[in-house]
Amino acid sequence: MSSNGPRAPSNGRPQHQDTQAAASSSTEPNGNNARSVSISIPPAVARPRKTSFDGGNASLVSSIANLCNTIIGTGMVALPGAFVYTGWLLGVFLIILCGCTGALGLYLLTRCANKLGGRRQSFFSVALKTIPKGARWFDLAIALKCYGVSISYLIISGQLMPQVVLSFLKAAGHEHEAIPPLLLDRDFWVTLLVVLLMPLCFLRKLDSLRHTSYLSLTAVAYLVVIVVVFAASPTARSTLPERGEVHALVFSPHILAIFPVFVFAFTCAQNMLPVYNELSASDPLMHLDRAKSAIGSAIGGAGSVYVAVGVLGYLEFGSNLGDNIIAMYPSSSVFVAVGRLSIVLLTIFSYPLQVHPCRAALDKVISPPSQRPGIELPAGDDERRNTRNDEDEDEDDEDDARGYETLLASQTSLISSAGGSPPDEISLQRWVSLTAFLLATTFSVALLVDDLSIILGFVGGMGSTTISFILPGILYSSLHDDGDRFKRPAKVLACWGLFVGVVSVTSNVVKLTHSAVNNGGDGKADRLAALVGRSAEVWKLAAEARRAQK
Repeated sequence: MSSNGPRAPSNGRPQHQDTQAAASSSTEPNGNNARSVSISIPPAVARPRKTSFDGGNASLVSSIANLCNTIIGTGMVALPGAFVYTGWLLGVFLIILCGCTGALGLYLLTRCANKLGGRRQSFFSVALKTIPKGARWFDLAIALKCYGVSISYLIISGQLMPQVVLSFLKAAGHEHEAIPPLLLDRDFWVTLLVVLLMPLCFLRKLDSLRHTSYLSLTAVAYLVVIVVVFAASPTARSTLPERGEVHALVFSPHILAIFPVFVFAFTCAQNMLPVYNELSASDPLMHLDRAKSAIGSAIGGAGSVYVAVGVLGYLEFGSNLGDNIIAMYPSSSVFVAVGRLSIVLLTIFSYPLQVHPCRAALDKVISPPSQRPGIELPAGDDERRNTRNDEDEDEDDEDDARGYETLLASQTSLISSAGGSPPDEISLQRWVSLTAFLLATTFSVALLVDDLSIILGFVGGMGSTTISFILPGILYSSLHDDGDRFKRPAKVLACWGLFVGVVSVTSNVVKLTHSAVNNGGDGKADRLAALVGRSAEVWKLAAEARRAQK
């Protein structure tokens, strides 16, 4: 028996009906009608159009872990020392203040990304829709901030590793003289850690670092246990150095200089948009809700850890608490040695989380997508956005996201048809070159600078305030009209960030200059401070020589 093949519909009927009719009217070669056989072929179902939300595969847990690991790093080690200049009560207040303002900045960023829609949002793409002329400058601020933080991670890891070696060998009964000098060399450990971190720094997706983030959070929990045990056990507390004075409030002139440490402790805005882009969600509103959950969990968890470690650490050591709380505990205890090793793991696994956004921002600074050959980015629909009336905030967010999906899809299609990559993607050659550059330069600077407070002070004063306060406030205010209920808080946040940044940078410059002059560039002074001091002396001698000639 032969049958006619499927035919294209010619009379308006669906194709499967024509196929079924053809099968029923089949005839044998002798012309006799054969038994009718009814074959029903289901209609072809068109594949659903892939939307911008299909690309997210990061879970909420992994997103929270990456944000927490970005937040909790050297801040957890250095922040308790800031309580010496604030007292425990003011210190707790500053933690809450910086946590709330940091969370507000993150939320404003996610609302900007949600308004534009899609999963290819970055500071650069948002700035192109709001303040195009400032896009490269914004990414430059991000690159500088992440660059400084990554250096501080290498510094503190290099400082801790000799202490870890000493702790384990002393606990095993070995004398200090039996330890090879190489194992006590800070520069050796910085070099080794950079080599070990290289494979992680070349990963493309931020979510690929989730397993190291899980391990880092385990280290955080272990440090909290150490602080609690020494605070609760009289026997353990008796092994600590003599406690200094403890105050609820301390009004010190160093408060302005130390404030960036609190700001830096909650900075993770550089990874907020990558986390938002990779977070799994089925629609824009769900995307925003899951991002809010990630922000609240990460900021709340980090703040709780800071309060516990800061208050208990300050009560244990008082005014004698140093810049690195883990260095204050007995070096001969295996319990503490494991904690020091855990902090090293926490800091080195946070290093790739800073290289990732630094590389992306630096790529935009060097070669903006709008200036790459064959690529012309479509302009945003500013007129439509400015004429909107945001009476129902949730409905507006969903409408805006859907509207801008088409814009971003056309942008990606345009670039793909030209044989290129989307503007937020870095070519393999540039990816390798930029990563190698960051690894080499951060490694070199970490060998030259050995004072953690200088790095934290300048990073907090310039980079962290810009990323956490100023940029979210400016971008949100530019993207939303006057009827938006978050526009006024956004403006206040930007002004607050500008004030804090100016005061903090000025205070740290004065502190650095005085440190260089007072120490005279001796071996105990920081190498960078000594360099500044020598430069100041040269300028002073040159000025005196010019006056003598006159």
